[in-house]
Amino acid sequence: MKLRRLYYILTLCVCIGIAAPRQAMAQQRTEKIEKYTVQPGETILGIAHRHGTTLDHLLSLNPGVQPDYVQSGQVINVPYVPGGAEPAPTPAQRAAAAKQKEAALKQQEQQPVNPSKVTYTTVGANKPQPKITYKEYKVKKKDTAYGIAKTNGITVDKLIEANPILKQDGGLKKGVTLRIPVKVYPPKPKYTGLATIRVAVILPMLGNGVENVRSVEFYRGLLMGVDELKKAGTNVVINVYNEPAPDASIAQQMVQVMLQSPDVIVGPLYPTHFTDVTAVSSKHTKVAVPFSSKVPQVDYRPEVFVVNTPASYETSLAIDLFMTNFKKQTHVIMLHSGNGSKKNFSESLQRRLGSAGYDVISLASSSTAQQINVALLGKKRGEYIIVPDDASEATMKQMLAKTTELQKMLPESSISLLGFDTWLPSTEGSDRNLIHAADTYILTSNYYYPYTAAAKAFRANYETWFKSDFVKCTPRMAPLGYDFARGFLGGMATYGYDFNTQSPQEGSVAAQPKLQSEPRFITVGGNGGYVSRSMWLVRFKKDMSIVKIAAQ
Repeated sequence: MKLRRLYYILTLCVCIGIAAPRQAMAQQRTEKIEKYTVQPGETILGIAHRHGTTLDHLLSLNPGVQPDYVQSGQVINVPYVPGGAEPAPTPAQRAAAAKQKEAALKQQEQQPVNPSKVTYTTVGANKPQPKITYKEYKVKKKDTAYGIAKTNGITVDKLIEANPILKQDGGLKKGVTLRIPVKVYPPKPKYTGLATIRVAVILPMLGNGVENVRSVEFYRGLLMGVDELKKAGTNVVINVYNEPAPDASIAQQMVQVMLQSPDVIVGPLYPTHFTDVTAVSSKHTKVAVPFSSKVPQVDYRPEVFVVNTPASYETSLAIDLFMTNFKKQTHVIMLHSGNGSKKNFSESLQRRLGSAGYDVISLASSSTAQQINVALLGKKRGEYIIVPDDASEATMKQMLAKTTELQKMLPESSISLLGFDTWLPSTEGSDRNLIHAADTYILTSNYYYPYTAAAKAFRANYETWFKSDFVKCTPRMAPLGYDFARGFLGGMATYGYDFNTQSPQEGSVAAQPKLQSEPRFITVGGNGGYVSRSMWLVRFKKDMSIVKIAAQ
């Protein structure tokens, strides 16, 4: 295929050979365990990350603990972390994050309506937090609390919080030693971006099967993302290898791959090849598995990246995003069918909301709009969101009707509906207007909206370059490759081999809004690698505009 611009070296290598010795899996080591008291607002996933371990491993240390619910004050077992684990966010930090989210949402609401445009919002941004240490100060004659606080760059409230004695009459007197809070910010690491990135793509490129067609389309999208990196000044050298059949060895091919000293290996597709490919991963050779979400090697190989968000992480990410976006003033109406496809999510969300102090109304999914209205105890004003426990199309239609009817009964209130990724096809079909009328929010790890200017331009370029249309599948393969190239490779262009979970540098290719998914990652902890933390809350507003909200 001849491209309009050829900024990279492309080599297609088909390698067949004998098996090579595999690297043995590192033996599990004995670890020291200590007790930890859960702090208000914490999640079991967050505790696992801050103690350098995986969610599964932490659960194995705590039989009976649920993966999506822990209670404040609960004592659990955690791995010992030399020097102490990263502290839990303080109430002040949580309040600041909530204030930031509220300001972002207000700003979003003030933007002009454009039905053909998707608006992107990031909530709960992950920024380095300072540690609080203390220095001593001996009170002098004529000192005042205000003067001491101002001199040390803190508020009087912070000074009193650190020194309860000041609440007493005569607490501030000459000779008294006070503790002065001091913020200590961690030093900013220095990064060196890669001027040239060598990429090895290992996918089944040759053939007419479904896996071949999708692999080719993913690769084409990757090439288009690489083109943008090249325009921004990053050289990308790509070597492509046709992945052998799942029952054939890939070991000899890996010898050829490593002769090219790749910075990134993209692939493989077949799980039978995961062991041999991930075995070569190192600090200077990342392995990014683009399609499968079940890659066992990520638990013990620190340079392996799983691009497709694993199901075990989706629930926690979705609940965190829901709670970050919806304030406690929101009344949550949980509708339970008892056997819905999203029963686990619904029950987990309800436990978390109840623990955090949300107003939760729990009813049967068969409840009519009138019965829901009666259960609200005569409330006429407020913000409500209906949460079903099933993702089927039939449930969607029932919920849309109930939400619309309930909104008519409560005209002074704001009624919204929470939905799931299986509803997304309906947002472009005959139910589109009803979905917008119900002010529907849909949780999904990827979302491609084809009507934005960026999406239209991308598709037009794709058709011009490759003289073909997208394959009909979810997620879309070309946007997946395009987002991966700009996000993952773009991160390496800025931060080099240590890019990992760094936020994209403002103005860089990696910081551009993504068409479908966010190639950003969270560590699985311990000696493991990284999994995608891509999760969107897509709002289909009544004015027919769309807002994509990402948790970072």
